[in-house]
Amino acid sequence: MRHPGRVAAIAGLTAGLVVGCTSSEEPAEPSVSASEVVTDREPDNPEMTPGDDASPDPISGEDGAVRALSTAAEELDGQAFEIDRTDDAGEELWEVSVAVGDEKVEAYVSADGNALVREGEREPLDAEDRRRLQEATVTASEAATTAVRELGATVEDVDLSEERGVLVWEIELRTTDGATTEARVDAVSGELL
Repeated sequence: MRHPGRVAAIAGLTAGLVVGCTSSEEPAEPSVSASEVVTDREPDNPEMTPGDDASPDPISGEDGAVRALSTAAEELDGQAFEIDRTDDAGEELWEVSVAVGDEKVEAYVSADGNALVREGEREPLDAEDRRRLQEATVTASEAATTAVRELGATVEDVDLSEERGVLVWEIELRTTDGATTEARVDAVSGELL
């Protein structure tokens, strides 16, 4: 049994839906009150106050470590395998160890990671470092990027080591509230351990 009232109502709703979905007008922005906006992703951060739009600026140079690894490797045409902060006559830099042929070259890169400032010492590459670098299929930069992406922190230090027979990139990170944490990335598979 048909109900003409229902058929007319369904037809009307369907027509309204089609017209509404094909409208050229932009949909209205949803209204959100200031009390509904959540901006503090680090509630334990003393530098953050309710209503701040963004996390505080990272400590100078922190976000440049991944770029510094890539810059040093590209500029020296080698393989970066270690990075640490250093203070060079009052200038904060990244000290990056790069394997170039049979040598370990210390490269000093700007805090933002974009420029090679100077080359440092050159010494023979340790046989153990050479073996580890030959076995690693994941670069220091790739491992650091994985850790940053997964943990939401910035890189402080990266080293290639072996733990229980597994080749890993050990990465020290700093969170926006200043705490440090460590991550390990498998140097062959790229997985966060």
